[in-house]
Parts: sequence; C-alpha cells; structure tokens
Amino acid sequence: MTEGIALLYARVSTQRQVEEGMSLDVQARSMGMAAELAGFTRTELIREEGRSGKSISGRPALQEALRRLEAGTANALFVTRIDRLARSTQDFLSIVDHSQKHNWRLVLLDLNLDTSSSAGRFVVTIMSALAEMERGIIAARQKDIHKDRRDRGKIWGVDLGPKTKVSQDVIERMRTMRDAGLSYHKIADTLNGEGVPTALGGEWHASTVRKTLTQLKIYQ
Repeated sequence: MTEGIALLYARVSTQRQVEEGMSLDVQARSMGMAAELAGFTRTELIREEGRSGKSISGRPALQEALRRLEAGTANALFVTRIDRLARSTQDFLSIVDHSQKHNWRLVLLDLNLDTSSSAGRFVVTIMSALAEMERGIIAARQKDIHKDRRDRGKIWGVDLGPKTKVSQDVIERMRTMRDAGLSYHKIADTLNGEGVPTALGGEWHASTVRKTLTQLKIYQ
C-alpha cells in the first residue's frame, strides 16, 4: 500500500452539470479506482462546481488542493482528464513544476500519465521543453516583426495599432533625448521645465516617459 492521502480533483463548469451531479460522480468513481490500483488507502474528493477551466486562478478548490500538496498534508493529485485540470499549457506546466518541486504525485487518467514513474517524468520533461521552445520562437518572431517595423520607419501607436494621444513632436523629442543617453527621469524633467503637458494634461514622470516609449515599441 502507498502511504499518504490522494486528492481526487473533480470539476464541472456548467450549472446543469452541478445540479445533475453525474459528471462529478463519474469522475470520482474513475479516480477512486485508479487511486486504489495505485496503492492508496486514503483518498479525498475535491469538488470544483460551476467553475470554468480557463484559468486555475479562478478555482479556489484546486488552489487549496495545491496548497495542501505543497505543505505535505496530501501526497498525490488524481484527475480524470487534462482539461479538468488546466486548459492552457502554461497552467498545466506550472502545476507539473509544482509537483516536481514539492515532490508530490500527479496522475492524469486520460493520458495514462503518472509523474511517479520514469516514463511520466520523461513525458512532462518533453512537454516542458517543447513549451519553452515555442515561447522562444514566438519571442524571436516578435523581435523580427519589431525590427522590420523600425527598418521601415513604422512606429506602433503612430503608424500601426492604437494611436497615442501624445503628439508626434513630443514623441520625437523624447526619442532624440533618449538616443542621446538621457535617463527617463531627465527627459521628464526637461519636458516639465519646458511646460510640455502629458496626453492627460499633467506633469511628466520617469515612469510616464518609459511607458510612452515602450508602448510605441520604440524602446524594448
């Protein structure tokens, strides 16, 4: 037998499913049998009713389960399907990292994935690597897009995208001063000293200058 407590996480997102309770019952039975086969004699059903799977931040029952696993008062988390646990790759990998960092067991029945096995750890390692590679590709693509815009003299917020309320003359002044090596704080002081108002009519601050330039994708 396996020591510790296995948490059985069941989630339904619609009120109809909550009222009928069928989906929760089916999930509970499947996970209970899987936990018993895995050797757990102590299980606890964690019910998340009427909660969307879009983000884990909006699911208090799952958050509490993760806190218990981190604290060591529970030792495994069973879920019937990956979409019951997380809809986004980022959320899923965050939970996987959490399990590895705090040494608890994650079991996904639909993927036949168990992080206590070498095969399960291999799968999540590959998934993490692919996700990291995807993030790198997206970042590189964005850099290429920004470089192409700059090469063509296109400015986000002026020629492309949402238009800023700051005049083009003020933007050019800020660009010139920044290219000359002036700090954001010094640029703000200069504009205030010249009586140049912000888009909202107030005074400039270093944070306002930085925000204006970065929103326009002039400085990254």
